[in-house]
Amino acid sequence: MAVVTDFKEARISNRLIASGLIWGLAFRIMGEGSAGIVHYLVNVSIPVILLFLLFQMRALGAGDIKLFSVAGGFISTRQLLLLIPAAIVAAGMIGVGKLVRERKFCGFLGKERTQIHFSVAILIGYFVVVWGCAIE
Repeated sequence: MAVVTDFKEARISNRLIASGLIWGLAFRIMGEGSAGIVHYLVNVSIPVILLFLLFQMRALGAGDIKLFSVAGGFISTRQLLLLIPAAIVAAGMIGVGKLVRERKFCGFLGKERTQIHFSVAILIGYFVVVWGCAIE
């Protein structure tokens, strides 16, 4: 859903983020009991802490960081720490592909910015990490 809304509206709905956070907490509590609350809070905080600098540099939007937090609510800390670099690599590949396709190298070398929908990269990274394609 986040990818669809990102493409349609160039943003990720806070309602979607909130529902993802609530479901993530509910699943953690059902699976781990009260200890799941601590794991949940740690995992939703990690993306905010690690990616704040990229947000400040305008390389990531707030919705992207919130989407990482939603994903963190559902996966282990180890998987989350693999997801973040996997998504960044996927975003780099998408960005280079977009630049080549559009023959628009000023987005890479000049002042003009080339933007991508980072939610796609997060989804790709999620599949790579959760579905076991990542190096164990």
